[in-house]
Amino acid sequence: MMKRSHHSMTGILLVLTITLLIVLSTGGNAEALKLSRHDGGFFTIDKPHGWQILTAGQCSTFAFLIRDPSRPERQIFHFGEVGPVYTAAQQKQIDMQYMRMGGYPIQWIEMPVVQPLTPERFLQRFHLIARTRIAHSFMPQCPHLDGFTVISTQARPCPIPGGSTAMVRALFRQNGTVVEGLFTATVAPMLPFNGNPGSGIGYGFLVTGITAPHREFTKLQKDMTRSVASFTIRQNYVNQCLRQQAATYAGIMRAGKTLSETSDMIMEGWQTRNKTHDIIAEKRSDGILGRERLYNPDTGDVYEFENGFYDSYDINRQRYEMSNLAPLPDGDYDLWMKAPLDGSRNLR
Repeated sequence: MMKRSHHSMTGILLVLTITLLIVLSTGGNAEALKLSRHDGGFFTIDKPHGWQILTAGQCSTFAFLIRDPSRPERQIFHFGEVGPVYTAAQQKQIDMQYMRMGGYPIQWIEMPVVQPLTPERFLQRFHLIARTRIAHSFMPQCPHLDGFTVISTQARPCPIPGGSTAMVRALFRQNGTVVEGLFTATVAPMLPFNGNPGSGIGYGFLVTGITAPHREFTKLQKDMTRSVASFTIRQNYVNQCLRQQAATYAGIMRAGKTLSETSDMIMEGWQTRNKTHDIIAEKRSDGILGRERLYNPDTGDVYEFENGFYDSYDINRQRYEMSNLAPLPDGDYDLWMKAPLDGSRNLR
């Protein structure tokens, strides 16, 4: 979120911003979203109808947030560059001591330590990044991703030496709701310069996400993905950024490139995902909400209760007409994917 002066990376970053922005291109109602063209002057994107769009930064730091004002958990976002963050607690202590001794203020002193510097850990610490003054001044509405819980991770080729890229499926909390999302992020440490030691800081690049309430996500992710895939940027803006930052990369820039191959790859990754991860997502959602599920083996109906209900029910079955409820088998995909009924209202 803060533009830096490490010029050897800015050109790569600009390339990544255009070429990897679509890395999530796989895929207020939970029905299909109607997309409409938004013209941002130097870029266009097909966004869900009625959703608001906010932008910040320019060139390598360009960011956007598209959000449903009636249900803010439904959102699409992209940050070209986030950081710096600390990659070692020792470096943060050194910087704090330097400031205490009268040194110049270090703008990123509030940033958290992200150790190890991996895409998953970066996203898990994103809530701390979003609460810093740097983040707030850059985009006050920046998503916080509180309680970020990883469901699965798929490594992707990383174009930055010493860095790593991954697609992460996760749950988090927002407005009292469990939210599911697909995220991609590239992270890399600040490389040593002119033979000097490393700086103890690193950056997140191309942090992109699509999110929706957990029980809506499977239905909405395809249309949100189509929105991300539609992003194009005008050639004159690309040329301007290249003149400012990295003219040597002009030969590999193509305005409006949609990376359909990447979009197809990510879509396939979602469609062929391990069903075990779907069950894990349901279990972790229950854990976040403090709930548990039981089912009726005779009817196949699934019920949702406050966590701990089963222990009391199991020793008092004779009190209930529906006396045969049991916990869901760990590997029964169909049962775990059923929308649960309200147990307190339906138990007889």
